[in-house]
Amino acid sequence: MMIAVEGVSLTRGDFSFAGISLQVPESSYAVLMGPSGAGKTLLLESIGGFLQVTGGRILVGGRDVTMLPPEKRGIGFMYQDYSLFPHLTVEENIAYGLKMKGISSRERTSTVNTLLSSFSLQPLAQRHTGSLSGGEKQRVALARALATRPSALLLDEPFAALDPEARLSCMDEVKALQREHGLTILQVSHDRDEAYRLADQVMVMDKGRILQAGTPAAVFSCPVHPTIAALAGFENMLEGISGAASEGGRTLLSIGTTGIIAEGAVPAGERILACIRSRDIMLAGADISRSEQVNRIEGQVISMVATDHGCQVRFAGPFPLLIDIPGNWSSWEYRPGERVVALVDPEDVHLIRLSKRPGEEGNVP
Repeated sequence: MMIAVEGVSLTRGDFSFAGISLQVPESSYAVLMGPSGAGKTLLLESIGGFLQVTGGRILVGGRDVTMLPPEKRGIGFMYQDYSLFPHLTVEENIAYGLKMKGISSRERTSTVNTLLSSFSLQPLAQRHTGSLSGGEKQRVALARALATRPSALLLDEPFAALDPEARLSCMDEVKALQREHGLTILQVSHDRDEAYRLADQVMVMDKGRILQAGTPAAVFSCPVHPTIAALAGFENMLEGISGAASEGGRTLLSIGTTGIIAEGAVPAGERILACIRSRDIMLAGADISRSEQVNRIEGQVISMVATDHGCQVRFAGPFPLLIDIPGNWSSWEYRPGERVVALVDPEDVHLIRLSKRPGEEGNVP
């Protein structure tokens, strides 16, 4: 069933959103992202019927459910705190919703056994949930949410407490069940990798409004707002002023005491945010020959920190940069204090137009 939010308004304490709209197509998986305090969980609770909106409509499968209680909306919901029944066993928790719906004992047993197997919960079936670890509780909560086979499912950070191996396994299981049963899922997440692995559509929210929606590839490769650029992994965001665009469709930005050339034509004199991923910057010795095709930024290495894939370098020049160096960096020829040159291809500089008026930010075509 399609989930549609049309011009919904809500006030909760000193937080509110007004006229928010989004749509999750039938049988699709959507991930709602944004910084803490953006309103993601409040929006999820509004759709689920746990909070009463003050304006707009909520539609599920074309049916207006705005004034209906949660149990009448046909939506499954998994809270971030799991909300399990501590006096019931794992098996009983998963079966609870089925029992309330009057499902026969034989069918309940079959469904519960399938979910116990899917989420590797068989050894825990007879244990009370109060004795489980956070990750185990999370798997039980996921199984319980899926047990009644809702047509639409709302998930609030469902994989956050799981260790890496269990997290990947549970994500794959939920995605497989979503495809198999044609579920419509809206999930809150802070994790970009989760969005790439699960989502057909990503929506980014901040301060009670939807900033951008689209496929994960489209949103993360072409963010239209600084909040989205941060979520998309652009570690370097530099504010500057645009100069005249060249005939080739490139723009010269004045940033600090130097300039950067970027793809995209921008009118002169505008405030622009230049966004560069740390992995898209190369370092070379200060004596490297000049090239008109690549930005050349002179500075020095400040520090080096080991990472899973190499090291992260802090660079100081006309402006600071974070730079990821892949591979075995122990034999790397540069060390803190040395003069180096940061090289950036203009195609790797993503531009976001800034404005003094809220809501006017946008990416550069």
